Amino acid sequence: MTPGTTTLLSVSLVLAASAGLGAAESRGGRALSDESRGGRALSDESRGGRALSGESRGGRAALSDETYRAVPLDQKPPAEVSEKIRAELRPQAVRVEEGDEPFADVWLRKDVPTREPVPTLGVDYGQLPEGSLLGVVRFHGRTKDFRGNRFPAGVYTFRSALQPQDGDHLGVSETRDFVLLAPVSEDRETAPIPHKELNQLSAKVTGTKHPSVLYLTKVFGKAEKLPKVVEDRGRELWILDCEIPAKGGGEGEKKAVRLGIVLVGRAPETF
Repeated sequence: MTPGTTTLLSVSLVLAASAGLGAAESRGGRALSDESRGGRALSDESRGGRALSGESRGGRAALSDETYRAVPLDQKPPAEVSEKIRAELRPQAVRVEEGDEPFADVWLRKDVPTREPVPTLGVDYGQLPEGSLLGVVRFHGRTKDFRGNRFPAGVYTFRSALQPQDGDHLGVSETRDFVLLAPVSEDRETAPIPHKELNQLSAKVTGTKHPSVLYLTKVFGKAEKLPKVVEDRGRELWILDCEIPAKGGGEGEKKAVRLGIVLVGRAPETF
C-alpha cells in the first residue's frame, strides 16, 4: 500500500448494551460464532428488520416489541469531547434508534492508524494497535455493557482492546476483540492508551473494578447500505455495522475488515 492511501476498515462496534435495564438480562445474549450462523451472512432481508416473535423462537417469549435501526445524524461531536479528539472524528454521526426513541449516537474516527497484523489465536483485528481510538458514543439513557454492568447516560470514547488470556475469561466470547468505553472528561488524547491504563480509565464508567466493555464481532455478507443494524436471531444480538477508513502499516493493499458493534445483548456469563 502506498503512503497516504486510505482504504476502508469496516467496524462493527459491539456496544453490548440494552436500552431497557432488564432487556439484556431477559435476553442473556451470547457471543456470536460462525458455527451458530452456519457461515451465513447476517442480513436485513433474512430477518426483515423486525423484533423476533415467540413463534419464531420456538415458543419463547418475545424479546422486545421494539426494533433497532441506524439513521444518519447531522450533528457535530459533543462539546465535552476534547478538541484533539473532535478533530479526528467525522462531522456527522449515526444514530441508533429503538423504536422511535434515540438509543445511541456514534461518531466514528475519520481514519485509524493500522499496522501489519501478526496472526494470533482468537484475535481478528490485529491490525488495530491495542488502545487505539475508534470514536465517541453518546448513550441517551442508562444502559448495560457486555458484562451486564450498568452505567449512566453520557458521552464516552471507545478504544480497541484485547480480552485477557486467563481463567476468569474463558468461554466468554469466540474472539478476544473488544472496545472499552472511557469518560470523555478524562480521555483527552488521540494516541493509543496502554492496556493497564485503559482498563483503569474504563472502570470509571461503571464504578467497578472491571472496565466497561463492548464486544467486537464479525459481520458476514456484503458491506452495503452502511451503517445499518443487523440482528442475529440465533444469539439474540443486535449489531451496528459501519466503516472506518484505515491508514498506514505494512506493505501491500489493505483489505476491508468486517467487525460486529453489538448494541443489544450480553455475554453468556459474567467475566
